[in-house]
Parts: sequence; structure tokens; C-alpha cells
Amino acid sequence: MEAGAKPGSTVYIAGAGPVGRCGAAAARLLGASCIIVGDHSRDRLELVKKNGCETIDLNQDAALTDQIEAILGEPVVDCAVDYVGTEAHGIGREAGEMDPAYALNQVIEATRAGGATGVIGVYGADPLAKSKAEQEGTYPVGFGKAWIKSPRIAAGQAPIMHYNRELMMAILWDRLPYLSSMLNTKVISLDDAPDAYATFDTGVPEKFIIDPHGLIPA
Repeated sequence: MEAGAKPGSTVYIAGAGPVGRCGAAAARLLGASCIIVGDHSRDRLELVKKNGCETIDLNQDAALTDQIEAILGEPVVDCAVDYVGTEAHGIGREAGEMDPAYALNQVIEATRAGGATGVIGVYGADPLAKSKAEQEGTYPVGFGKAWIKSPRIAAGQAPIMHYNRELMMAILWDRLPYLSSMLNTKVISLDDAPDAYATFDTGVPEKFIIDPHGLIPA
């Protein structure tokens, strides 16, 4: 919503994790004509593809804009959203290397002139980071590339209370019948949580829901 997805718009989503998949579902609800999701996890990409999204395998050694052009016929989208944050990795041969600002710089580059960029991924101070700048929450962002395009940039935590009622009504009135399939939830007990966290870190396509009191029907 904040990144400007609307009927007929083209959208790029960086990250096919649960939050990115929620973003894809939201873009579909808002009427986006083409939703492209990029990730390194092929299992996650397969899941979003089954739910109507175009996909980009970030393990491929090709520039993101080139891969977008192969889908759309042009190298940019109307709005691009970073759902990755500082856990980002590079593309292709650089996929194994962490680059905290990579996803953010990629969505800036993929946004058309006059378009919109959203930043949901977390960019806070990281005391465990290698560089002092990153420990203080400072990241190398190509702001000049963004500025010259005159985009709208929205960042930060989602304003949940602002949209909560509308989303609830959309779900209750079955306007998002694809949401459950897109999220691919799996209910687990509290005892299973440590293993679920370890499994999630491998890039599986499930969204784990911890139900410590067994209140969710099987």
C-alpha cells in the first residue's frame, strides 16, 4: 500500500519469506497486474509461482534489472519493495556473500522514474556486524540513483492499526482466498519451536505458527 501498488501496476518484491509473501498477497488484493518475487530459495519461489506470481531466481548470474526485463519487456517496475533487510545476499556468483544493503539498493535500481520504493526489511543497528558503520545502523545506500528518479520512498514498520480493520474484513469476506496457500502455514507446539527456527533458516517455504496451548484446531 505505502509503495503504491494499485490496479494495473507492476510490482517487484525482494524476498519470498512469509512477510514477502504477505506483500505479494497484498499487491494482488490491490490489483497489481504483474507481481514479481525474487529470492534465493527455489522452494519458496515455487510456492509463490503456484499462487500467480512471476519469479526471479537470485542464484542466477544475471542483473536483477535484466531478469525483470525478460519478464516485462522493460527493466523497471512501478513499485519495488524490500522485504529482506540486512540479512541480504548478493546475486549469482555473489549469492553466498552477505551484503546488508544489497536488497535495498536493488529495489532502488529496479524502480522506474516517478515510481515508488518500499522498505519493510529491518535496517537497525547491528552490534554483531563487522563494520562500525553497520554496528551503528549506517548502510551504504545509492541515494543518488534514487534521487534522480524522483521516487516516493516509504520505510519502517507497517502501520498495522491503520489497515487492520480493512484487512480483517477482506479476509472475512473471502477477498483473499489465496492467502492461506500463499503463506503455507504449519502449526507447531512450543517444544518444536527450536527445530522450527533452525529449519526456517534453511529457506523452507513454510510459515510456522507456535501454538503453546493447543488452541488451534488440527
